[in-house]
Amino acid sequence: MALLVSLGTVVVAVAGCAQSPAAITPSVRAAAAASGSSTPSPTRSDPGAVVAPSPTGASQVAVRTPAVPPAGPAWTPSPGSPAIQTATLPGGATSLMWMDPARLRFRVVPGYAVPEGSPATKADSTPSTWVPRMLAGFDSGYKLSDHVGGYYYLGRTVAPLRTGLASLVTHADGSLTVGVWGGDVRMNPDTVMVRQNLRPLVSDGVARAKATDGPRVWGIANGNRARVNRSALGRLPDGSLVFVYAHDATAADLAGTLVRLGVVEAVDLDMNVSWPTGFVYSHVGGRTTGTKINPHVVRPPSTYLTRFKKDFVVVSAR
Repeated sequence: MALLVSLGTVVVAVAGCAQSPAAITPSVRAAAAASGSSTPSPTRSDPGAVVAPSPTGASQVAVRTPAVPPAGPAWTPSPGSPAIQTATLPGGATSLMWMDPARLRFRVVPGYAVPEGSPATKADSTPSTWVPRMLAGFDSGYKLSDHVGGYYYLGRTVAPLRTGLASLVTHADGSLTVGVWGGDVRMNPDTVMVRQNLRPLVSDGVARAKATDGPRVWGIANGNRARVNRSALGRLPDGSLVFVYAHDATAADLAGTLVRLGVVEAVDLDMNVSWPTGFVYSHVGGRTTGTKINPHVVRPPSTYLTRFKKDFVVVSAR
């Protein structure tokens, strides 16, 4: 059953409730028939191409236009687009990247090693399908062998999805949301990718990571340490998104930051010294220039200008 939450004037598709193949539209069935697929789905198309969203069977969240970043931090528009703004909190260890999904498209590019049994397509091995339009990029998640949950991509279940786990979900119209699988996010005919990563870091606006959590609760860090470099992605009530990079932080630190920003749902992304990233990009004279959102980010912005070992999120103009 479709659900419409009215929060503004512009509607962006996010995860919904329909799972039945009967909800797939005739236009999608025709495209599938042309390709010879027996299970038609718009998610089987080339992820580098623009795909129109399915008009039926998808829940939606209305997003204000223009959305605005949460009050408090000193936000700076990205040189590539004002739809992306960054801020660094006092002390310099934590940086934020706010994104307005009404003006952006999101794509997850599978790595060549993670997720294990990579479902990468030809387009995922061809940087020219994302680099010319990329405005930001950030890390995705842990190894599936760390028992963090499931992975679904373009009609293929790489690892079984688990109810109750935090999930990053993308759709055929380029939208992205974060939520709890089986709760506020579910499989839809237009679902392109589902990336699960442990239980929710924040759910219903409440931090689920605690200062008393052992170092292994939120992933095994280098040297079994609780304080490491970490990243997370949260969803605000208006549908806009906040990515957080934190240097030498606990999962509880990360969750606390997200809650103070007003995030209602958040997924833990990656951890350890070099895996968490966060870059913004601009394009001038045919040249792509990237910048770290925090000086503690170890890897260079060029990391996502080519195929990478682990999956990552590409943000581009809508």
